[in-house]
Amino acid sequence: MVEIAVQLLMAAAVVLLTRYLVPWLKGKLEEANQSSLIEKVERYVEAAEQLIQGASRGSERLSYVEELLEEDGVAVTGQVRALIEAAVYRKNA
Repeated sequence: MVEIAVQLLMAAAVVLLTRYLVPWLKGKLEEANQSSLIEKVERYVEAAEQLIQGASRGSERLSYVEELLEEDGVAVTGQVRALIEAAVYRKNA
């Protein structure tokens, strides 16, 4: 009888951990990764602005930033391009 109660308590603990702790940890990791990506994009945009000057060379700067991100293992998706554009906007504002 005690064994069954212990097993039920353990099962309940596993359910609670799975239901609440795992999603919370996953959210924290995603939040940290997002912050890291934003910082990386801002550094690369700053470098592109300094290395590739000229108003008509925006596409070259974008390619430079995308190449650096890909070298870091970041897939350049539409969302990442939006982060790049936002970083450029903040820099020029």
